[in-house]
Amino acid sequence: MSSLPKRYDPLAVEKKVLEFWNTNQIYEKTVDLRKSGPAWNFLEGPPTTNGFMHVGHARGRAMKDAEIRYQTMKGYNVWRRGGWDMQGLPVELEVERKEGIAEKGHIESSMGMDQFVQKCKDLTDFYLDRWVNDSIRLGLWLDYPNAYQTRRDDYIEHVWHFLKLANEKGLLGRGYRVNPTCPRCNTALSGHEVSQGYKAKVDPSVYVKFKLQDKENEYLVIWTTTPFTLISNEMVSVHPKYRYVKVKVGDELWWLAEDRVDIVMEKVGVKDFQVAENLIGKKMLGWKYVHPFKDEVPWHQEHDEEYMHAIVTGKHVTVDDGTGLVHTAPGFGPDDFVVAREFGVPVLAPVTSDGKFTDEVPMFKDRYVFDTNEDVPLLLKKKGLLVYEEQIEHEYPHCWRCDTPLIYLADSTQWFLKMTGVRDKLVEQNKAVDWIPEWAGTGRFGDWLANADDWCISRSRIWGSPLPVWVCNDCNAEVVVGSRKELKDLAIEFPDEFEMHRPWVDRVVLGCKKCGGKMHREPFVTDCWLDSGMAHTASVDYLKDPRLFESLFPYDFITEAVDQSRGWFYSLLYTSVVMHNKASFKVCVSQEHVLDDDGQKMSKSKGNVVWAKDALETVGADPFRVFVLTRSASWSRMNYDQKEIDLVRRNLDILWNVTLFAETYMELDTFQFDAKRLKKNYKKAELEDKWLLSRVQSVVGQFHQNMEKHLWHQAGRIILDFITDDLSRVYLPIVKKRVWLDSEDPKKIMAYDVMYYVLQTMMRCLNVFTPFLAEKIHRDFLMRFQKNLPESINMTDLPEVEKVFLDLKKESAFDVLQELRSASSHARNKKGVKLRHPVAKITLIAASKEIVESAKSLKPLLLDDLNTTDFEVFETDVMEGFVQLSIKPDYKVMGPKFKDKMKDLVDALQETDAAKLRDDLGKNGTAVVEVGGQKLKLELGDVHFEETLPEHLSHADSKVGRVYVDITRTRELEAMGLVRDVTRRVQVMRKEIDLSVDQSIDVLIRFSESGSVELAEMYKDYLTTEIRADSLELVGPKSKPKWSTYSYAKEWDIDDLTIKVGMNPK
Repeated sequence: MSSLPKRYDPLAVEKKVLEFWNTNQIYEKTVDLRKSGPAWNFLEGPPTTNGFMHVGHARGRAMKDAEIRYQTMKGYNVWRRGGWDMQGLPVELEVERKEGIAEKGHIESSMGMDQFVQKCKDLTDFYLDRWVNDSIRLGLWLDYPNAYQTRRDDYIEHVWHFLKLANEKGLLGRGYRVNPTCPRCNTALSGHEVSQGYKAKVDPSVYVKFKLQDKENEYLVIWTTTPFTLISNEMVSVHPKYRYVKVKVGDELWWLAEDRVDIVMEKVGVKDFQVAENLIGKKMLGWKYVHPFKDEVPWHQEHDEEYMHAIVTGKHVTVDDGTGLVHTAPGFGPDDFVVAREFGVPVLAPVTSDGKFTDEVPMFKDRYVFDTNEDVPLLLKKKGLLVYEEQIEHEYPHCWRCDTPLIYLADSTQWFLKMTGVRDKLVEQNKAVDWIPEWAGTGRFGDWLANADDWCISRSRIWGSPLPVWVCNDCNAEVVVGSRKELKDLAIEFPDEFEMHRPWVDRVVLGCKKCGGKMHREPFVTDCWLDSGMAHTASVDYLKDPRLFESLFPYDFITEAVDQSRGWFYSLLYTSVVMHNKASFKVCVSQEHVLDDDGQKMSKSKGNVVWAKDALETVGADPFRVFVLTRSASWSRMNYDQKEIDLVRRNLDILWNVTLFAETYMELDTFQFDAKRLKKNYKKAELEDKWLLSRVQSVVGQFHQNMEKHLWHQAGRIILDFITDDLSRVYLPIVKKRVWLDSEDPKKIMAYDVMYYVLQTMMRCLNVFTPFLAEKIHRDFLMRFQKNLPESINMTDLPEVEKVFLDLKKESAFDVLQELRSASSHARNKKGVKLRHPVAKITLIAASKEIVESAKSLKPLLLDDLNTTDFEVFETDVMEGFVQLSIKPDYKVMGPKFKDKMKDLVDALQETDAAKLRDDLGKNGTAVVEVGGQKLKLELGDVHFEETLPEHLSHADSKVGRVYVDITRTRELEAMGLVRDVTRRVQVMRKEIDLSVDQSIDVLIRFSESGSVELAEMYKDYLTTEIRADSLELVGPKSKPKWSTYSYAKEWDIDDLTIKVGMNPK
């Protein structure tokens, strides 16, 4: 324990506290202390170890720590195992970049799959170290030594166990459908992955004519922003209930939706057209058309099924954009694929998984599909089928990891977890979760869940949990393996070296029980969201011993970013419901993203990412934590703004200075806090003591209410506002004089007891937000002035409301003080009178009897606090007689109305009773003024009223009533104001030469005016006491002191007066 430094330096404080925690094993002791408490279980959403922590990550991790510290200090035995998501595509992509591998297919030829996997492990190890270090630096207390890792065999075995169980329930299967596919990563994606990657893309927007078969100059007009898909067009869809029209355009007839005619014609520049026919969509079913690329693509020559190259109907068709006739390519669109199945049309998908056309399209063979988007319109133009072309920017799905535009591609090789049979249970269990905010779960996520597609879990990659499906080479029989033991039991070939990763798992060959043939594994890994989704079970080694799992499940709390709704939140829910028939978490808090200071999304490409390590080294963990935790609700986006962090830092500076003040004087008087003494003497305490003690109870109550609702921003603001306003700005100035009373004076001891009690209470609450600062003050302040405290604030309990101190009437009374402070300050400012200058009187015309009573009870405090020699309060406006009310005509309004009578009306208004006129207008909305024998009618707004006070009075309105300040200057007031100005400057000089508060000085003060000397002499004793002077000499302008004999001298200007102060410390 040591004295607190004079200034708060978060970086220095945090370094010392981290050393203390580490050296004294405070984390371990804290966990051990709470082992006998009731359980509260946190499930860590595992960060992906494929990059560094940025401030958005750090915000979420600060939220986790705030909740964990809160529950710990409430006495709970908190389960807090860390976790890391260490597999998946992002790791592979970075290894490929580092090793100069251009495509996935080059991995085996470049280094071999086993070396590539080792590189993936090395990379995740590198990032893991940084994540752990940054998390510890942030102050996040998790169990890192026992953290789960999704790459470990024990963990992967749980993924296999789940998939075998899903297969037994009929939920796992291969599907033929259209999947979103990344041509760069050469793998399919799940629907929730697609939702994370939408971004702006510029594409051709083309309107195209399809010629109706056996019709002269009659066409269907379609629209698309992916011209390359026209190669695989097989149908045109219309809505069965919408109306469609045949429009005559020159010599041609075009078919469009009735609701789109005017819009399309304006777009394509056709001004002269006529509607020739009108019918409902279902009547167009089966109309045949000539495919625009029939001559170039053999498939279109070979196929002529009933609905091939024909109009079909579908309710997926809208008239929100396009023409109302939808180009339908089953190989490239999920809705299109469903339509093809419905109408028995075979599917053409002539594109490889890396996005290149096959030889089924000779003219574009081996060309990247998006590269042909420019060629297709040119070909259509040559054929006379291009109606219109332009470039548009629109939102298009991109790979959420490598930013490559996705293609939708029909594929029969992928594996899915089905929604059929489990959807209703998912929806039901989702409703049982306490979502914060509520709409995040029941609205956004709930709606998506109710309509979610089957989950594509297969990925054509290397670094991931291998799909545990083996297929017979001969009879195509399938086996889903659920464990390593089962795999060994079934294997006929098993490598000497084995781990549950490729390529080792690929070397395992099973014997087919159906035909005796050999079975090889499907060459997929699983979606990494499936890995993290198994955390509820895999993180606690459920398969080895389910007892720990059974004591934890379902977990009390999770929190992650909003983009995890369709990722981790979904995978947790799906796997848990399938495996345990129940949601795995009770409460889920959704977090929004952190943007840069201009409100832009942070990204490496923009160069605007703020890394957590840099932020913590620049501003410190505690200021950062307070900023991200209190700036906004967890579910609201926030900008990372250094200026706002500086404002937060000032609040912590105020706390530090308040603690320094208390420490300074408590140390002088060798104070020791006594809780029993505080309660025993409470009834004799001063009004301000009782008020502050009551405010603490109210603040603690509000703190708990908001923490229980996970409204960390509100809870933190309540604590900080109390410290900066109630404690620092209200209470401290009132009790400062008491610290110079005799050391045994009960009023002084009560002030110390109250300050200590309040700081101790606030530190324990604030530990949730600023664990380093709270620990520092606990160690170097609280433990010095109270015996037998735990060695760490983390080993103390959170305070609860002590009703013995709760007095809401006193709190209401002090609300009056706050209002009086603000109003009197405003009234002073109107006359240029500073707060440090005393005024003759302040009068309150109260708004109610209750306020009168409160103000009267505060009078002893108000005299000093408002710096006035007298204070009065009345319910009726006794000051009304001093107010002069004048009438101000509004010439712009009245001039046009009264014209030539205006001059005489203005003269008459000068003689009119202003108060009566204002009352009449207020009551009736009109008033009559007689001008030259004629009665003129005035209305509200014709005139305004101005109140004028005598020069010695100023006023301001407030919630508690009108406040009048009498600024009449007397000789006594002038003297008092001067002495306070002088005192303040001498105190600054004491601080500049670092004198202790009790160190005395010899002082000489020379005034530039003789009259000022006389004024200062009137309060010389007061000045001597305030500046701690053993001797004090006041001299005028003619005096010529020997300034060289003083160790410190300085000249000051006080308005028109100049003083020079010389001092010698004793």
